[in-house]
Amino acid sequence: MDAYIEPLKALAPELLLTAAALGALVLDLLMRGRDSRFVGYFTLVSLAIVAIILMNRIGDEPTAAFGMVVVDNFGTFFKLFTVASLAVVTIFVLSDRNESHHHIGEYYFLLLGAAIGIFFMVSTNHLLLLMLGLELLSLASYALAGFHKGERKSAEAAMKYVVFGGLSAGVMLYGISLLYGLTGTLDLVEMAKSTGEAMPAGLAGQLTTSAVPVALAMVLVLAGFAYKMSVVPFHFWTPDVYEGAPTPVTTFLAVASKAAGVAALLRFLGALFLGPDVQSVVAEYGASVGQLLAILAAVTMTLGNLSAMRQTSLKRLLAYSSIAHAGYILIGVATMTGAGFEAAMFYMAAYYFMNLGAFGFVLYFEGTLGSDSIEALKGYGFKAPLISIAMVTFLVSLTGLPPTIGFYGKYLLFKEGLDAGMYWLVGVAALNSVVSLFYYFRIAKMLFLKEPASGSVPRQPLFAGLLAVLCVLTIYFGLLPDAIQEFVRNCLLI
Repeated sequence: MDAYIEPLKALAPELLLTAAALGALVLDLLMRGRDSRFVGYFTLVSLAIVAIILMNRIGDEPTAAFGMVVVDNFGTFFKLFTVASLAVVTIFVLSDRNESHHHIGEYYFLLLGAAIGIFFMVSTNHLLLLMLGLELLSLASYALAGFHKGERKSAEAAMKYVVFGGLSAGVMLYGISLLYGLTGTLDLVEMAKSTGEAMPAGLAGQLTTSAVPVALAMVLVLAGFAYKMSVVPFHFWTPDVYEGAPTPVTTFLAVASKAAGVAALLRFLGALFLGPDVQSVVAEYGASVGQLLAILAAVTMTLGNLSAMRQTSLKRLLAYSSIAHAGYILIGVATMTGAGFEAAMFYMAAYYFMNLGAFGFVLYFEGTLGSDSIEALKGYGFKAPLISIAMVTFLVSLTGLPPTIGFYGKYLLFKEGLDAGMYWLVGVAALNSVVSLFYYFRIAKMLFLKEPASGSVPRQPLFAGLLAVLCVLTIYFGLLPDAIQEFVRNCLLI
C-alpha cells in the first residue's frame, strides 16, 4: 500500500483541487443556484488551503509520482501562480456587476477544473500527461468562454475557441506521435539522453540520420505551445475570444492560461535541450530551436503592438497587448539558457500584477458604463481617482517604464538577449516598447485629459482596494525585485 500512498501524498494539491471542484458543484446543487456567492467563498477557501500546501513544499527535493508527475520547485512556482491568479479571478466574478450571482456555480467548478489541468501541465516530463492536462484546461476554457449562452459574442467566442483549439491540439498531438515514433518514448528526459541502445535510435541518433522528421515534429509541437501562448501565427483566436468571453474569463485566459503555456514550453525545452544528461547533438540542436523562437518573438511583439494601436475596445486592446507580451517572454526562452528562462519566469511574475490589475480596471468600468469602449472613459479619472491612478500605473508597467516591475522584467529579458548575442531581437523589442507607449497612454489621456463625463461611478471599496494592492505591489517589486528574483532562481529547472 505504501507504494500507492506516498505518490498520492505528492499529488495532494491536485487531489484537493479535484475535491474542491466537486464540492463546488455539489454545493451549488444543494443551494439550487439561489446565491452562488457561497460557492465563490468556498472556492477562495479551497484555493487558500492549496496555496498553504504548496508553500510548505518550497525547497523540498524533487520527487516523482507514478512515473509521470514531477513534484519540484519549478512546478510549485507555476502552481502558486495559478492559485493566486484564480483567487483574484474569483474575486472578480464575485464583484462583476454583469453577473446575477444566481445559477453561476458552474463558473467556479470550471475554473477549478481548468486549474487541475494546469497543475498537471506544469508538473510533467511525460508528453501524454502534458497533452491530457492541456485538454482538461482547454475544455474548461471553452465552456467558460461561452458561459453567457444568450449573448452572441460569447457564443461566437466559444465556437472560435473550440475550432481553433481542436485544430491546434490535433497538430500538437501529431507532432508528439512523430517524436514517439522516432525515439520510442514519451518521456522527455529519456528522449534527450538516450543513446539509442534500447530504443529505435534516440533523439540524438535521429538528428544525425533523419533530421527532417525531427524538425517537423518539433515545429508541430511548438505550434501547440504557440497557440496556448497566443504567439503569431497562432494568435488569431485571441482578440475575438477575449472580447466575447466574460471579463473574468478573459482575465483567466490572459494570465493563468498563458502562464501554463509558458511553463509547459519551458519544461519541454529545458528537459529536451538543457538537461545535465542531454546528448551533445541534442543540445546543439537546441540553438536552432532558439533561432526559430527568436523570429517568432520579433514577429509576435510587432504584430501585437501595431494591431493594438487601432483598437477602440479596451478588451481587444489588451488582447493584442497580451500577444505582444508573449513576444517579449519569448526573448528569454529563445536564448536557450538557464538565465534566459529565469528572466522569462520573472517576467511572468511581473505580468501577473500588471495584467490582473488592467483587466480588473476593465471589469470595474464595464459594470458601471456597460461598455468597454476607450471613448467611454472620458474624464472618469476625476470621478474614480484611486482605480484610475492604479490603471495608469499598470499601463506604465506594461510599457516597461520605471519604477515598476514591468521595467525590471524587461531589463532582465533585454540583458539576457544581449548576452546571448541577439542584438537585433533586443532592438526590435525596444522599438516595440516605444510603440506600445502610444496606445497605452491613450487610455490615460481619456481618463485625465478629457472633459469629465456626466454621471457618477458607484463605489466598490473591496474591489478598488484589491486594485490598489496590485498597484502598490507593481511599484514595490519594481523598486525591490530581489525577493521575486531569488524565488524564481530557486525554482529554476536548470
